[in-house]
Amino acid sequence: MLKRLRWRFILFNMLLVGVAFLVLFSAVCVVSYRTGKADVDQAIETAERRAFGAGMQTPPDRFDGNGPRGDGDVRLPTIGGKEEMSFVYTVTVVVNSEGNYFRGDAFGAEANTEILDKAVKTAMASGKVSGSIRSLNLAWKKVSAGEMTTIIFASTDHLWSGLRTTALTTGGVLLGGLVLFFGISYLLSGVVIRPTAQAWEQQKRFVADASHDLKTPVTVILANTQILQSAPEAPPEERAKWLEGIAEEGERMKGMINEMLELAQTEQVEKQVFSPVNLSDATERTLLQMEPLAFEKGVLIESEIEPAVSVPGIEKNYVRLLYILVDNAVKYCPAGEAVKVALARSGSGAVLTVQNKGEEIPAEELPHIFERFWRADKARETTGGFGLGLSIAKNLADGLRAKISVASEQGQTTFTVRL
Repeated sequence: MLKRLRWRFILFNMLLVGVAFLVLFSAVCVVSYRTGKADVDQAIETAERRAFGAGMQTPPDRFDGNGPRGDGDVRLPTIGGKEEMSFVYTVTVVVNSEGNYFRGDAFGAEANTEILDKAVKTAMASGKVSGSIRSLNLAWKKVSAGEMTTIIFASTDHLWSGLRTTALTTGGVLLGGLVLFFGISYLLSGVVIRPTAQAWEQQKRFVADASHDLKTPVTVILANTQILQSAPEAPPEERAKWLEGIAEEGERMKGMINEMLELAQTEQVEKQVFSPVNLSDATERTLLQMEPLAFEKGVLIESEIEPAVSVPGIEKNYVRLLYILVDNAVKYCPAGEAVKVALARSGSGAVLTVQNKGEEIPAEELPHIFERFWRADKARETTGGFGLGLSIAKNLADGLRAKISVASEQGQTTFTVRL
């Protein structure tokens, strides 16, 4: 599924960029065409002014086997053929009322008789004032004066060759850009899809771990229920043993469900209203309430709290965060040792540390310690927890705009919260 999602992301990006490149390519081609068309129109307009401003002059026809020539036997380009031209050339003809024509002014080019006959017939047969003959690469314009009609022909080779060059150059550049963007999109998709892949893996692990933790109490409850059903005449003290097991596993399931609900609530992103919180007082009250729990475990709680430490936040979330960290430290602290809690100012904020002695957390597991259901195998057997507490603590810290971290070395594990 993630692979399909990645390719959909790439396809969507390529589609958007492809449409953008297509629009850009079309715009460049349109601009190139309009520029070339403007050059042709300007050449026709110049030829028209020259024809009617200076009077028509008929240059001598000098045709030989090599085509038309100009003064000094310099070969002139022939418009209306397949010869590629680097400029817009014009030829003017004058047509009388009988349909006969003679060549007038020519600007830098000539036209052979066959092409000129076809061009004149096409222009005269058209009811329009101007037009183009695509097969001959000619644009034309008719100007009538009495019985005479002047037709100005202009080569459009420059227009089409320029458009072709622009299209090929722009298309090549955009195609190369498309290939480059495909590579970028492929690499970027891996980065974009990574959080989704991690969330997907976490979700699968969450379901697997939740199923594992729920399977045991459900199995015990069902087994004890079957035993009670199969032995209705059993003594009350024996039935009480099975009922007690059902109650204990039911409480275990209830605790797990409550932690899952709390985790879901802390993951919800809501706008928080912060107010000044006296962390010193809140820390002292919380530690005082947790001393009986630590006493049952044979663990001491030692505190070093700087007075009157206050930062903006939400007191109940801070108390819950502190409770989780201290409770976690008490669980893993050996009997007879002490859990050390310290609170101190740090610039405009505060730093809270919770430290306990005990078995070190392996370095490879430290990056996963705040993930849901994370627990070492030994902890699964000894602490009876569900592996959700530190995930809740991480969400609470994020909600308080605090940074939580953990270090485990030299037989000590230290959680640090920077508020």
